[in-house]
Amino acid sequence: MHDFISTVFSIFRQAIPPALIGLAAGAVLLVLLNRKHRQDGAHSSKGQAAAVLLLLCYVSGLAAVTLMNRMESGFRTDVQLRPFLAFWEAWNQFTLKVWLNPLLNIAMFVPLGVLLPLAAKPFRRWYWTLAAGAGTSLIIEALQYSFGRGQADIDDLLCNTLGAMLGYCLYMLFASLAGKRWKSAGAYAALPVLSGIALAGVFLVYRFQPYGNLADAPIYAAHTKGVEWLQECALSDEPGPSGVYWTEPFTKESCDAFAVEFLRQQGAEIDFARDVVYYDDTTFYSDHSTYSLWVNYHDRSYEYTDYRVDSGLRSSEKGGAITEDELRIALETRGIAVPAAAQFVIVDAKKGGYAFRAECAVKDGVLTAGELACRVADGGILYKVDNTLSVSTLCGNAAVLSSQEAYDHLCAGRFSWRDVPMFDYLTPNRVRVTACTLEYLADSKGFRQPVYSFTLSDDRDMELRGGSGWSTFVPALSGARADRS
Repeated sequence: MHDFISTVFSIFRQAIPPALIGLAAGAVLLVLLNRKHRQDGAHSSKGQAAAVLLLLCYVSGLAAVTLMNRMESGFRTDVQLRPFLAFWEAWNQFTLKVWLNPLLNIAMFVPLGVLLPLAAKPFRRWYWTLAAGAGTSLIIEALQYSFGRGQADIDDLLCNTLGAMLGYCLYMLFASLAGKRWKSAGAYAALPVLSGIALAGVFLVYRFQPYGNLADAPIYAAHTKGVEWLQECALSDEPGPSGVYWTEPFTKESCDAFAVEFLRQQGAEIDFARDVVYYDDTTFYSDHSTYSLWVNYHDRSYEYTDYRVDSGLRSSEKGGAITEDELRIALETRGIAVPAAAQFVIVDAKKGGYAFRAECAVKDGVLTAGELACRVADGGILYKVDNTLSVSTLCGNAAVLSSQEAYDHLCAGRFSWRDVPMFDYLTPNRVRVTACTLEYLADSKGFRQPVYSFTLSDDRDMELRGGSGWSTFVPALSGARADRS
């Protein structure tokens, strides 16, 4: 929640100076217009004048948030034309940080829908406010595209327009209630009520579904029509192992407790008034001179760096040598346990890269998966640990696809959505499927769900990937999920 609130406050801080400038400019303009009206014997409404001032203030702040304070990329980015992609991303990852994107784009245009009918009577007709909301958003997206500030996105246009209409309906609802026009009030309440129900429904569905969502799960299908698929690995028509595993995610409190104990074993202490930054799914601990520690809640992974090791030794281009036994002792001294199923791997001896890895090893209802990556400086000094190695216990059974069914989904383009743009842009004519393995990924509730990981290869491997292929995954849970045990 801290991350959510701080982001909202940051947006307001960006908007305040330009909004005040717009307010001042509008006040001067209204004074001049009022003098002219007096000379002509006309009268202007004070309420309407106030609405115009607020509208100018709002538009100035909106321009600052959407254009002036955006990082300039220096080039035009592609236009995102897939509707509702932002909502699907938010559903898959299901954190406030990601939900912030569509929800703030809606909320940002609500004031426009309220202020327009207050400032000018023509906008009390829904189609004028709809046109104004969509037109304003379209201008912003076009300017962002033209000046390389952010990405032009159809979801922004849809969310902004919805926000403007929600603001319009709220204004007209209160106006109808004030005028005791009950039938009109019911009609104007429909959109806000339905929107609230839809949002609440999404969160209730997520709350009561047995497992979480995979961040990179398929959202839309790749264009695979015309692609020749070559199967070069063994597949089965039998369903895969029906296990879902569980490691209790961190909460804010348990994460703090873990960090205190972990850093105590490194000989460091946390000053919670100074050294901690909370995000909605991550916490960062650092005194910027002794240590830094990033901890992720949902999978309990963390990244630790010891700043007491000389910065010249913490070079990414050179490192020290260490044996497996020496590394185990160094980790044990720091209170870091290495699961028995994890195997020692030399990642890059020249750069001091070593790891313990487990390729989804399952034994007696316990799943060990991931990597404990270590960086070692000259003299065999361990100074960095990136731990995504998890030990989970079997918590329930669920219907799992066969590898053949997963392959059919792959050929239909229903694989991880992160890999779809690359596939669409490269438009391979022939794709070889060289390997298929059942693996487990952490979902948004901390469960390890089964997925089929496919290794792919095409004629451009040498040109684009140094001779190696690439991989993607297909979720293995079938549509009918069993309840947790």
